Amino acid sequence: MAIAIDGASPALVGDDATTITTASFTRPAGGLLVAMVAALSGAAPVVSGGGLTWTRRVQRDAEGPWVEIWTAPVTGSGAMTVSLTITDSFGVVAGAIKVDAVTGQHATAPIGNTGNNSSTANTLNVTGYTSSSAGSRGFFVAVEDNSLGAVTVGGGDTGFPFAVTHAFGDMDGIAIRKAANTATAGTAVTFNADAAGSSAAAWTWAALEIKGGSTDASVTAETVAVAAALPDPTVTVSASPSPAAVAA
Repeated sequence: MAIAIDGASPALVGDDATTITTASFTRPAGGLLVAMVAALSGAAPVVSGGGLTWTRRVQRDAEGPWVEIWTAPVTGSGAMTVSLTITDSFGVVAGAIKVDAVTGQHATAPIGNTGNNSSTANTLNVTGYTSSSAGSRGFFVAVEDNSLGAVTVGGGDTGFPFAVTHAFGDMDGIAIRKAANTATAGTAVTFNADAAGSSAAAWTWAALEIKGGSTDASVTAETVAVAAALPDPTVTVSASPSPAAVAA
């Protein structure tokens, strides 16, 4: 089963508040929620919502914005929201969260490889990770902390830029979803984000691979005993005499 993004996935939301909540959306039965997070916070931010079990899968903190990706397997049904909770740091808070509702993920082991780093290049073009399986999908979040302006996505992928104004400037960044599933294992999965202008940037980024559903199956052959009774063979000879006149 191939990974797909459910159309009910909520839009990115950003704010300079200690709690940031998505719009209500309908969770996909048996799916997986992927939350791409950026935050200016005094401590690691926290994702929650829907009564689900959320797990931080990758994190980067370069003495400034936090970038993280969380996941939660979907249980139950109906409408829900997802919240990002940020710790106030000397009166400065800002954050953004983009939640994707994924279907077709691996049933028991959906989490693949991760990557995170920082960069000063104005155009960020990085290998987020090397794919661990065929049919996986990549997710990415990055913050540019020099307040250069709006961030754009490259590489034909799907980007969700954000710009959140806080007490000391702007937090510019982008959440990115690969436009297609990765065809084979062992592929260097790249992400591209371009800061405004051409000045040196201050990027912090994190990436996560979600593995697709497996169709592998094993068959165990067993010998089945069948009871049968065969009759003993018999031979029957039957003939009738036919007298006839013989000429002498």
